[in-house]
Amino acid sequence: CLEAILMVADQPQTVEDMARVLVVGESDVEDALQALRAEYEGDAARGIRPRGFELRHTARGWQFANRAEFEPVVSAFVTDGQTARLSQAALEALAIVAYRQPVTRAQVAAIRGVNSDGVIRSLAVRGLIAENGM
Repeated sequence: CLEAILMVADQPQTVEDMARVLVVGESDVEDALQALRAEYEGDAARGIRPRGFELRHTARGWQFANRAEFEPVVSAFVTDGQTARLSQAALEALAIVAYRQPVTRAQVAAIRGVNSDGVIRSLAVRGLIAENGM
């Protein structure tokens, strides 16, 4: 359940929120998250390599992220084949960000009426917008 929640979450999730949704104790959620984090790190003694992503715990909560050592490959994949032209969706999202900044991904999605995570990610990779992290 925790993996499923974190996979669809567009921002870090707190132990308290996940425990409330799953109707379990916070210590149970914390233990499960630590176990998942260890599982994703791999085990060299048993020949299990780390995954290409990691489970990060920040001041804002828990979230999945790609490993830093794979950033060049992920960045190349995301930008591969992109030209200087922007799609209609990207132009819409960029206009919303320019007009309403600071704005969250959820607010952009609400204004556009569709999920805008991919478009926002694309604009950030191109350097057209920057995440503030607030």
